[in-house]
Amino acid sequence: MHDVARAAGVSQRTVSNVVNDYAYVRPETRRRVLDAMAELGYVPNAAARSLRSGRTGLIALVVPDFRARIFADLAGQVVREAEALGYTVLIELTERERERELKVLTGSRNQLTDGAIMMALSLRPEDGRQRRPGYPVVLVGDEALEGGVPHIGIPNREASKAVVRHLAALGRRRLMLLGHLPAEHQTGRMRLRGFLEGLAEAGLMAHEELLVEAGWTRAEGQQAIEEHLDAGRPMPDAIFAMNDSLAFGALRALQERGVRVPEEVALAGFDDVEEARYSTPSLTSVSPDVEALARNAVAMLHEQISGRPGGRESRIVVDFRLKVRESSQ
Repeated sequence: MHDVARAAGVSQRTVSNVVNDYAYVRPETRRRVLDAMAELGYVPNAAARSLRSGRTGLIALVVPDFRARIFADLAGQVVREAEALGYTVLIELTERERERELKVLTGSRNQLTDGAIMMALSLRPEDGRQRRPGYPVVLVGDEALEGGVPHIGIPNREASKAVVRHLAALGRRRLMLLGHLPAEHQTGRMRLRGFLEGLAEAGLMAHEELLVEAGWTRAEGQQAIEEHLDAGRPMPDAIFAMNDSLAFGALRALQERGVRVPEEVALAGFDDVEEARYSTPSLTSVSPDVEALARNAVAMLHEQISGRPGGRESRIVVDFRLKVRESSQ
């Protein structure tokens, strides 16, 4: 660092400020220091910096799994946003287990990282009080936590209503909801609520036999539709699947049974993963603003870690678009 300071004609403190990305360094001074670092081949010692600053430069991204493509898409965006701020992202899978999610807040898993962005499915509001004091966390999901944990949500309720409005506008009258319906999952609760409210607004009946329970995967979506059809239960003329994976599984089951999509059954999903554009037929899907979600999550975490508030709200809900494609035209 002394050599870099001498080559750049600045103090060692200025070099330190540049290395630590402090904001109050003039652009031309920052450029001279960076040029000197490149010329001399200077690379900061990460271990020494961690000991001195108490930070590791590592953040955790906690995801339920990668079977649902939305988690992989979001992870890619988070990694890009974090790298732009100088962080390295460690991925942790919770396998949708509540105890693993709790350990991120309370256990030893977070000792190596400066903070965590969590996509949690099983945490409850009161769990926020168990967070390790001083450990920065940003929650991505539907259930906000107590204790001042910053939260970014997806508009599940409004987006689900938008899907129902679209299907009703096509003249569909017997709408099926396919997805994870148990009350302990907030995502399922909010999408169910939006679905039912959308039906009421459209003057349509909610048929209990068309509320079909399934997990979150393609296989479970396919199995649920096969069992529904094989049992001779009432046929829907439209299906809203709670995520795209379920929709793809439903599409396979319908095609194997000779049911035409969208002529006989319209189909819509949620998440707008890349495959939605390339399936046959292409899939109508809710497209949440994943870029805004990742950008805000990383920025909110960085503000906590650096101690420099950015003036953002502690609760943010990102926008969405309904991408109408061949499966519901």
